[in-house]
Amino acid sequence: MSRKNLKGYFEILELDSDASLSEIKNAYIRLKRLYSTDSIVITPIADEFSKKRRLAVLQQIEGAYTKLNEELKDGHQKSTHFGNSGIASKNVSEGEEVDNLLFSGEVLRKIREKKGIHLYEIALDTKIRVEILENIEHERFDALPQEVYLKGHVGNYARYLLLDPRKVADDYISRYKTWMADVKKKV
Repeated sequence: MSRKNLKGYFEILELDSDASLSEIKNAYIRLKRLYSTDSIVITPIADEFSKKRRLAVLQQIEGAYTKLNEELKDGHQKSTHFGNSGIASKNVSEGEEVDNLLFSGEVLRKIREKKGIHLYEIALDTKIRVEILENIEHERFDALPQEVYLKGHVGNYARYLLLDPRKVADDYISRYKTWMADVKKKV
């Protein structure tokens, strides 16, 4: 289903139809909090806005979030191959699936930019500092944490981008280990 056909669901969450998955999630959380408690915001109209009406609004919010989340994630999964105008430059040939892609910091950055996601959004959701995310994307291995922590960070970053965290982390750590081996040879 196209975003145009999902317009009503976006409106329920008070969003434009070009909102990112992160914006959808944030709007859902904000609205759910607003309508599920005796919020100060709705106190002045509490008499006009009955508990029954609030429950109906909460059901609409829940339904809209569920539908958008399913449709947009499904849409992402169905479009996991990229042509010449795609996100991954020379690592991806036309029609090649993400599963066959060799993930690097540059590929992660291009995927993120293609989805219109800012690093600060990922940082807020994953609790990974923006500086670390930048270092992951630019493969500044000397500025990254130890391998065990790095693997977790890369996996969480991949999960946020709706990618296979194990595959992405394995590819990235392989590049990290190659760099480490080169550093040890020079010493």
